[in-house]
Amino acid sequence: MPVQHDIPGPTDLRDDTKAGRLLIGSLMRAQLGLSLLCLMIALTVTVSFPLVAALVPAVGRMRVAGLPLTLIVLGFAFYPVFLAVGWFYYRQARQLEARFTDLVHPADRQRGD
Repeated sequence: MPVQHDIPGPTDLRDDTKAGRLLIGSLMRAQLGLSLLCLMIALTVTVSFPLVAALVPAVGRMRVAGLPLTLIVLGFAFYPVFLAVGWFYYRQARQLEARFTDLVHPADRQRGD
């Protein structure tokens, strides 16, 4: 008869137990939520300026240094935003993985491994 324990650990993941599947499923749902959040931020930023330019024709006619404002924004201004979204995703994913590691290997995190 298998020994029951209260704290899920690496053996639950390795042996594919119910607790291990629950832990993995929880991590995957958190990662999916983070991915969808970052996707929505990126889509909102990407769609917002062309939408504003279409709804306010004066924005579409503006020029900066002889170039249309829409070209400047669509060609250059989105890159810092996408870098920020990528940085946010990276930091949040690392935190999710650290929390998962704390659940599975609590002693390793306390020692600083």
